[in-house]
Amino acid sequence: MITTDPSAAAPALRRNTLHVVVRVRRFFKHWAAVTTAYHERQIALCALHRLEGLDEARIYRSPIDNAVEKATKIYRRRQLRHS
Repeated sequence: MITTDPSAAAPALRRNTLHVVVRVRRFFKHWAAVTTAYHERQIALCALHRLEGLDEARIYRSPIDNAVEKATKIYRRRQLRHS
């Protein structure tokens, strides 16, 4: 039996609306996370670029600096390979 009662359609409409709201919220959270990660990478690359002259200035560089430099070189190599 098919019901044409408008109140029967209300739960389905509410469920569909909530589903859309959840998906939109998830999209914006993902977008914000991706944007934040991109900016953090750009800041790290900028900082690394500024630190390149530290060897000549005889300033101590920590092992983390060396790891970041190595990771950047690998990243650049991969970018050149894929372009």
